[in-house]
Formats: sequence, structure tokens, C-alpha cells
Amino acid sequence: MSNQNKRNIKWVEGLRGVTSALVITTHVSRALDFSLFWPSDKKDLAPRLFQLPYLRIPFQGRIGVPIFAFLTGFVCAYKPLKLAYQQGNAPASLKAVARSAFRRPPRLMLPAMIATFISFLLSCLGAYTAANHCDSFWVRFDAPSPLPFRQNVRRLFQSLLTTWTSTDNPFDRHQWAMRPLLVGAFQVYVVLAATVGMRFKYRILVHVLMIFYWLLNSNYLTETFGANLALGTLLAELAQHAPTQNFISRYQRILTFIVAPIIMLIGGWVGSYPQEHEDWAEWSQNLHNYLMDPEGDEDRGSWLVPKGANIHRRTSAFFIYTVAISIFISPAIQRLLSHRLLLWLGKHSFAVYLVHGTLLRTVGMWVVYGITGQPWTEAEKNEDGTSQPQEWVKPKSRSHKLLAVIIFTAVTYTAAWAWMKWVDTACARATEWLEERVFDDGEDGEGKAGLAEKGYTHVNGNGSAPRPPSDRTDRSQPPP
Repeated sequence: MSNQNKRNIKWVEGLRGVTSALVITTHVSRALDFSLFWPSDKKDLAPRLFQLPYLRIPFQGRIGVPIFAFLTGFVCAYKPLKLAYQQGNAPASLKAVARSAFRRPPRLMLPAMIATFISFLLSCLGAYTAANHCDSFWVRFDAPSPLPFRQNVRRLFQSLLTTWTSTDNPFDRHQWAMRPLLVGAFQVYVVLAATVGMRFKYRILVHVLMIFYWLLNSNYLTETFGANLALGTLLAELAQHAPTQNFISRYQRILTFIVAPIIMLIGGWVGSYPQEHEDWAEWSQNLHNYLMDPEGDEDRGSWLVPKGANIHRRTSAFFIYTVAISIFISPAIQRLLSHRLLLWLGKHSFAVYLVHGTLLRTVGMWVVYGITGQPWTEAEKNEDGTSQPQEWVKPKSRSHKLLAVIIFTAVTYTAAWAWMKWVDTACARATEWLEERVFDDGEDGEGKAGLAEKGYTHVNGNGSAPRPPSDRTDRSQPPP
């Protein structure tokens, strides 16, 4: 059996599982220890362990969404490419693209709407009071503010719309990435449909040009979504290219133990760029100078961070590029990511993404600050009408923070398991029902509904329709 036929992509699910755990880690850090996003707590102060380069990456975040974008590109492209170029069935490939494009919106939208509705119910019950009153700015920003019931209902319907238009959802701000991921999936479908039938080298050229297009584009989040989606599509192509896979198999030791670590070390150093206060540590200031002002003439921009680009998103996206390439060229890393625990985490990753924010702002904050969010008094006004400084509720203790992390993590994965068992299953069945109603599964891709649409009536007693004529003569006009 060839290396290509033996190849599996279980590592994709494992990487998705790792990513869901990283999302939880960074959001807990934002909520309970925001200074982990800095290179140190204060300027000229020695950094803590998880503020050091490399070690800081899981806590400072910015890597979860780029990984999901890369995986979207890879997964959406893999099956159509396999049908078109391994099995030589381009029509089946295009049909797979059509079905996948049809399934993608309801499979994202239905669960997201349910998660938003649950958050709405909790807000009606006052479950976010602790989050609204706590001393964590990020938690307060993410938590929906209290509103009268009628206004809250209006905000619910607005949120169900704006999640997919402006990416704003006050009930669950973590859903901001849903719309770009959905649009990105259709970017992949368009590229697949446009390149079907092209020779291999020209398809690769298209994918490479797409990557460079998004990297040279300094608009917001182009490196996070566009480039990672194109990279995923490129690697999905190479994953099914026999010479490429034979090369990786032949030199897997060198690629795994020398090339991949070097690539990830470079990417990790760049990806360690802090969210704020880069001037508080020598290493981050040097990195900033190299990326933002390499010529020393105060002209912002470099090859990696062009003028106008967001340096934080660029550096994290670059790290994900290096991680993705390292995984691709290393069968050993792929086997590691195929561990059954990581596969379980990957299976529940979407559910974790949907439920963790709501649980963090409710259960997590209840443990740290108390369910009531008291004592708290709204700041009074000065004589000139300006507001006095607001006093926020402080955490009970460091031990309460640790306990909150343990309880929150356990509750999140328990809720994710239940979500996949009941909610996601129901959404999948609804999507499948819609797909069966819309698509024909009969011979030559035409079922009874499709034939009836074309004017072939059901004349048989058992309800079966006669097949159309085998010749292609135009019968819309009478014979001469």
C-alpha cells in the first residue's frame, strides 16, 4: 500500500482539540490575570514564568481563531480535491463542493443561535450581575449589560442578525469569528470550483498567489483568515500529492527533528510579541523594532508587518503558519496529535467555543466574586455632571481564582459533551433534512423531484418516473 493511501488526517481533529483548550486558557488569563499579556508586570521588573517568550503564547491568545481558519481551509478542500484528482471524478468533486457549501451556513448558524438564546435567558435571570460588577474590564466588556425585558428581546433579535453582518453579538462576543469563518469557507469553495481541471502546478500557483495576496493586503484580519484559509487549501493539495508525501516519508527524521523545530522556534519567537507594553522588556522592544521599524527611519512597516497592518495579528498568524507547516512535514507530530484524548477534545471543540464564554462570565465569575456581585454601588455624579470613579467588586482571594479555573473547565467540557450529544445532533439532523429536500440523490444526480422539475411526469402506477430520452436532441420545438 502506498504512503498516500495509508495517510490519514486524524491530526486535524487533534489540532482542533488543542485549539479549544488554548481558547479556554487565553480567556481565563484575560479574565483573571490580564498582565500575562504583558512582557512583565511593570517596566524594569523581572517577568513571571508565563510572561517569558514561548511560554507566554498559550496565555496571551490570538492563536485560536487563526488555527480554526487554517483547519477550515484544509477540511473544506480535502474531500473535493480527493474526488477530483485521486479518483479522477471532477463532477463528484463539484457536487461535494455544492453540498458542503449548502451545509456550512446551517451547521454554523443554528448552534450559534441556540447559544445566543441561552445567553439571553441567563441575562433575563440576572446571571451576569457578578460579571457586570467585577473589577475585570475584559469580563465587563464581554458580559451583556442589564436591560428591561422588552429592550433585551429587541437586542436578542438584533444580535442574531448582527452576528452575521457586523460580527457583533452582545450576548456572546466570542462569536465575532463566526462570520469571517463562514465567508472564508466560501472563499475555499470558489477557489476549488475555479481551479477544478487545472494541472497540479497551476493549482499550487493559485494557492500560493492567494496566500501572498492576503499577506500583502494590510486590511484588518487578512492574515488571520484569508492567508490561513489559503494555506489550509494549499496543504490539502499537497497532502494528496504522491511525490510530496513520498519525500516527507523518505526524510521524515530530518524534517521532524531538525526542520520542524527550527521553523517553530522562529515562529514562536515572533508569535511571542506582547499585546501591550512591548517596551517593558528588551526582547520585545528589539522584536518591535525589527518588525515595525527595521530601517530605523521611523517608517512603520517590514516584510512581515507592512505599513497599516496590525502587528499583534500578524505575529500570531505567522506563528500559526510555521506550526501548520511543521505539522504537515512531520508524521511524528501528526501521530502525537492523533491521540484519542486530543481526538475527543477535537470532537467537542465547536461546542466548547460556543459555551465557554457564557460559562466563564457566569459560573466562573460566581466563584471568584460571588453570585450576587455585591457589595456594589453605582458611582455618583459630581456637581458638574461628570461621573465619579467607579468602585468595582474585588476577587475573594487567589484560591477562589484557582478554584474557579478548575470548576469552570470541568463544567465547560461537561456542557460541551451534552451539547454534542443533544444540541449539535439535532442541528445536524435538521441540516441533513434540509439537504435531502434540496439535493437529488437519484441516478445521474436526478431524483424524482428533479425529473418533475424538468417536466417528466410520474405516469407509472407505483409512482416511479420514466427516464428522459438518452439522446440530447432539443425537444422543446416541434419536429420540422
